[in-house]
Amino acid sequence: MSPGNSEGDRERQKSLVAFLSRDAKTEAVTIVVDHRERGSQLVAELQKLKVCMQFKSLRVGDYVVSEDVAVERKSFEDFANSILDRRLFEQARSLKESYGRPVLLLEGRGPAKRAIAEEAIRGAIVSMVLDFGLPILWAEDAADGAKMVVTAARREQCAKGAQLSLKDRPRPKTPDGQREYVVSSLPLVESATAKKLLNEFKTVQGVFTADEKALMEVDGIGSKKARRIRELLSSPYGLSP
Repeated sequence: MSPGNSEGDRERQKSLVAFLSRDAKTEAVTIVVDHRERGSQLVAELQKLKVCMQFKSLRVGDYVVSEDVAVERKSFEDFANSILDRRLFEQARSLKESYGRPVLLLEGRGPAKRAIAEEAIRGAIVSMVLDFGLPILWAEDAADGAKMVVTAARREQCAKGAQLSLKDRPRPKTPDGQREYVVSSLPLVESATAKKLLNEFKTVQGVFTADEKALMEVDGIGSKKARRIRELLSSPYGLSP
């Protein structure tokens, strides 16, 4: 391990310790929840924790905690069923296509009610991690799962300052829709803001080459958004840890 990596690891450890030492009661977070989860025990546990939730129809994921992180929740039984009907692998693929750092939350333990070999379950778990690059958080129950979701939200929104932004819509087919899709993939840029940017700069290239001052002239683009956009567009690929 190089000295640089070692120093980077130490800095991340310091940040983690500082984050874990914070008082969770003083840090409010908002979580976007798929409306089909409204009656779940995990949502009931989030309500006990007094978490602010926005219920929406999500195409991908069950809980969104930042523009990069979406959580797909599965009970052990649903996980087993989704292996049998191949739904699991399509969901994993959609998560990876839509979010930068999606997570699979597996809630509870077996055995499954439907007949499925333990080896098939182990194989699916390994496939999620190795083939799809999808981290798995394993919660003992809904209460434990809710705390994991809240911890992820606190880490993203409070420690890192990340914003909520849904990236789960289908890819558009019209040229203008595709232009809006590309621009709205920028940090902190929603669909409505993408349209404003394109109306101002006329082309995707115009948006991507605009400097911070020009970006800030567009309604809805402040200094923070402008800086994040320029940092993403101008920094070299491959430098992030």
